[in-house]
Amino acid sequence: MSSFYERYWSRGEDELSDFNLKWPKLAPLVPREGNITILDFGCGKGHILSEIARLNPTAKLIGLDVSEKALAAAREKVAGVDFKKIEDGVAFPLPDASVDFIFSSEVIEHVYDTENAFRELARVLRPGGTMLMTAPFHGLLKNFAIVLFGFDRHFDPAGPHVRFFTRKSLTGMMEKAGFRVISHGYYGRFYPFPHSIFVLAERVSS
Repeated sequence: MSSFYERYWSRGEDELSDFNLKWPKLAPLVPREGNITILDFGCGKGHILSEIARLNPTAKLIGLDVSEKALAAAREKVAGVDFKKIEDGVAFPLPDASVDFIFSSEVIEHVYDTENAFRELARVLRPGGTMLMTAPFHGLLKNFAIVLFGFDRHFDPAGPHVRFFTRKSLTGMMEKAGFRVISHGYYGRFYPFPHSIFVLAERVSS
């Protein structure tokens, strides 16, 4: 997996293609209060972390990614962030309950071992802490449209997406890992054909 994403991040793209779609919806959900630790799971080249740093300049920021090439670019883009390389399916290099807020956007659909990912996200988040996660949306009507008009393009066998989520499947995995869903919404286009779903969830006490 790591070798794939080293090639993926070698394409030279520094901006997120969906940034203008999602950030107006997601930015208000990022905590502004200081003295907290914020983790970006799948931080890529650090674009979102740079925005979070502007929203909350006193927060301690951590960025996790499987690609060393992406992390190298992120270190140049955002100063003062604790960047760590991770591998799919293994424990994060972070202590239990050491994070107050987790941000993860358009990442979980790239993960093979999703059960481990959700378990680790729950482990490192303190009880009562919150997680904001987004993923491409695959509701019933949108799936019919994809099958009819763009199956090969959407399910590109050489593409990076290996998981496909409905609201039920995404929130179900969160709840199984020990999260309580607070709210959800959509961005890009219009429901029932939005680009993505976002879910805000709280880590319940163990």
